[in-house]
Amino acid sequence: MTIKEIETRSGMTRANIRFYESEGLLAPARRENGYRDYSEEDLTALMRIRLLRALRVPLEEIRALQSGETALDDTLARQLEALRGEQAALTRSAELCRAIRE
Repeated sequence: MTIKEIETRSGMTRANIRFYESEGLLAPARRENGYRDYSEEDLTALMRIRLLRALRVPLEEIRALQSGETALDDTLARQLEALRGEQAALTRSAELCRAIRE
């Protein structure tokens, strides 16, 4: 499929798709004319990347998942812990902000 088709089907912008390609997270085939030829597997990979990025999983973790260096469950457990830490920090910041306003 073309870049336009995968853009439409994935809901991602051309710039995002090309960014993930430049990061080595996506490697579409090339046609004889040099144009990218995205497969269903590429679409699946993009959708997975999109979901993981929505969960704020770092690119390094996504790379490790794709290479098989780490399991999804382990990655999600680490991310959940990181999010809990961020949530606690945000709560402390919000409390401090309220206290200063008062």
